Order: sequence, then structure tokens, then C-alpha cells
Amino acid sequence: MVKLTEMSNAVFSYVKENGGKVSINEMVEALGRNARSIGANVTDLTKKGLCVREKVEVEGEEKPVVYVVLTDEGKNFVPSEDEE
Repeated sequence: MVKLTEMSNAVFSYVKENGGKVSINEMVEALGRNARSIGANVTDLTKKGLCVREKVEVEGEEKPVVYVVLTDEGKNFVPSEDEE
């Protein structure tokens, strides 16, 4: 049984509720947290097989934009109510 911390669950839920593909920058603004904090949660979710990072070259951006994309497992995953 995969369990998520409260913060990882917030990141996971945001991605799932917003089409399954969201940039880290969008989550920084929406969740009011810093990129490093969200990145740590994304690493946790990636290790659990729920999402992957996808770097996308975006016109007008200096470096690739990092998107968090749900895997098939992530799309079907339902977080349990009892968090770690």
C-alpha cells in the first residue's frame, strides 16, 4: 500500500486535478511553496511510480520547463485517508 505524506499528497492531488501534467513553476504559485520543497515531493512520488518529470523546451524560456506528469499508476491511484 503506497502512502503519501501530507505535502506529497498535496502535490499529487494538484497534478491529478489539473489534467495530469503540471509545471513545477505553476505548483509553486498555486500551492505557495518553494520549488525545492515541491521538487522533493515530486522525487518521492516518482520513487513510488506515480509520476515522472518531463523537461520541455518552451519558447522564450532560458532553460527547459519541468513538468510533472502522472504515470498510468498515478492516474489510477487513490490516496488513502490515513497519511504517514
